[in-house]
Amino acid sequence: MPHRSARSAHRGAGSAGVLLMAAAIAVAAIALLAGRDHSVSGLLGSHQASAATPVAAEPHTTLTALPDRTPSDGTTPLRVRLSGQPAIGSPRPTVTPAVAGAWSTIGDSEYFTPASTLEPCTAYQLTIPASIQATGQTPLGKTRKLTLHVACPPVKAFQQALARLGFLPYTFHSLYGIHLPSGAETRSAAAHHAFHPPTGALVANVHDAPPLAYGQLDETTQGALTVFEADHGIESTGASNARIWLSLLAAETTDHRNPSPYIFVTVTESSPETLEVHKGNHVVLSSPTNTGVPGAETPQGVFPIFTRDVSTTMIGTDPDGTHYDVPDVPWVNYFNGGDAVHGYERGSYGSPQSNGCVELPVSAAERVYGMLALGDIVYITG
Repeated sequence: MPHRSARSAHRGAGSAGVLLMAAAIAVAAIALLAGRDHSVSGLLGSHQASAATPVAAEPHTTLTALPDRTPSDGTTPLRVRLSGQPAIGSPRPTVTPAVAGAWSTIGDSEYFTPASTLEPCTAYQLTIPASIQATGQTPLGKTRKLTLHVACPPVKAFQQALARLGFLPYTFHSLYGIHLPSGAETRSAAAHHAFHPPTGALVANVHDAPPLAYGQLDETTQGALTVFEADHGIESTGASNARIWLSLLAAETTDHRNPSPYIFVTVTESSPETLEVHKGNHVVLSSPTNTGVPGAETPQGVFPIFTRDVSTTMIGTDPDGTHYDVPDVPWVNYFNGGDAVHGYERGSYGSPQSNGCVELPVSAAERVYGMLALGDIVYITG
């Protein structure tokens, strides 16, 4: 019996140890599984929460304001406004052809400020890249291109500029007493005056100056333009354009004035008929002349010389129907259709004898021809 009891006790003790160990292993396993279940359930829970709460899409960048396609003032900055403040690193628009100036960001807009001006009468392309982007928004997504046609300044500005440079015999008088400094201007100031001509009047500064229709591209202005074009090596067009304004602004910034005093011709049809060549306020040549007979009268008015010949053949019909064909007519300055100032041998001068031309003694015509140029005015009065 004692022997059996010892064995029973030993067996009982072993069974208890085994049970305790199994219980510990079970607890550890449960804890491990619980931890794993917690992690998995956490991941699933996160996934489920994400699926249940959709993230709002970023708004799309849009353009809310663009420059006028026909800017009336080339000195004014160009503005491109976005639907929000431009993002850091967002590319800026570009202007072509290239023009001196700088881009800046102010609030929700990109501004291009010219160093002096967008050139008058000129077309530019404004390109807004597809990748331009407002803060917190997706990019624009599509490149936008706008063609900008900068206006030509008004005729009054054109006349003021020609007068300042000595190509018109006029001086500007401001209506409000604003003093405009003489001499070279900055390009910015010259451009500003071009697009915003001061209010006032142009007043003749030489005696017997040909009249000027202020604000109109009249004959006096067209003649001055032709002289300016010749002085600057520009092909004559008879109208203001990009090339003319580029040269005008350059001349004003360097004070490149008319190299000679203003030259023009007056013809009086009162007896005795007389032609005078004026150089500024001085009459440098005076000669008796012949104008047109009744039925072929020489028209009165202001006429720019448009072509010149050392010698030419004149063909036409007299008022009585007689046809004429006269070769070798010398020193010819055409000013109105077939009418010209030229040399012609007559027995006398100072009365109507021509078929509409202004005839001079040949020696006087040669001198006159040497003084004149294309664009110079022939001003005929009664």
